[in-house]
Amino acid sequence: MVHRPADSRLLANLLSSEKDYSKHLATLLEHSQRSLASFSVYASASSPPLAQAIITVAGALSGADDALRKYAIAVESWQDQLKALKDLEDEVGNIMRDREIL
Repeated sequence: MVHRPADSRLLANLLSSEKDYSKHLATLLEHSQRSLASFSVYASASSPPLAQAIITVAGALSGADDALRKYAIAVESWQDQLKALKDLEDEVGNIMRDREIL
């Protein structure tokens, strides 16, 4: 692989994509929560044997939601790290530019 100078546009593009991804994850979690609430209401209106099965499925879906929520938190942490990297890269770029001026 050939080494090329850093291009801050690539990192900025990655940050933008990750931001969009986080928004979509948040929207998914919001819709999932509403759907799970509706599913639980449906379980309460069902006959006892069916309600028990629906509650079991709702519990499994709730566990999946919790896992997805933890993943979304990890993605946000990744974004924070990328932002810190971009700030450092910008700072080094400014130092290099100032050094060339002097």
